[in-house]
Amino acid sequence: MSIDIETVNEIMVQAGSGYLATTDGERASVRPMGCPQWVGGELWLAANTNSEKIADIHKRNQVEFCIADRSWRYVRIAGTCTLSEDLNDRKVFWDRVPAIKDYFKEVNDPHFGILRIKVKIIRLMSEKGETIVDVPK
Repeated sequence: MSIDIETVNEIMVQAGSGYLATTDGERASVRPMGCPQWVGGELWLAANTNSEKIADIHKRNQVEFCIADRSWRYVRIAGTCTLSEDLNDRKVFWDRVPAIKDYFKEVNDPHFGILRIKVKIIRLMSEKGETIVDVPK
C-alpha cells in the first residue's frame, strides 16, 4: 500500500468526521468534529467561538485530530492550532462545506470561527494494524 497524502485524504473522505483532542493543561478533552478541510497545507475545522475547545486552545494550542475509516485505517494529525475569525477564512469554509449552514445562520455570525491547524506530523495506521507510518506532508 502506498502511503501518501492522497491516502490520508481518502480516509478522511470515507470517514467524514473525526475527533479533536485538546487540553487546558489539567485535563484532556476529545470532541467529534465534522467536515475537515485542507486549505493551503493547513487542516481547517469550523467551531463555535464560545466553546470550551476554544478556551483550551487559547491555553494550550497543541491539538490532535484523529479520523478512522470503516476498515479502521486511521490518521492522526498533530500540530498547533489557532482560531481565525477572519471573514475571508469563514467564506472559504462556508463555500466548501454547505452543511455548515446547519450550525451557523450566516457567514458573518460572530460565533462562527475557523480552527486552523498548522500540521507538524501526520501518522497513518494500515487497516490491519501492520504499520504506523509518518506521512510526508
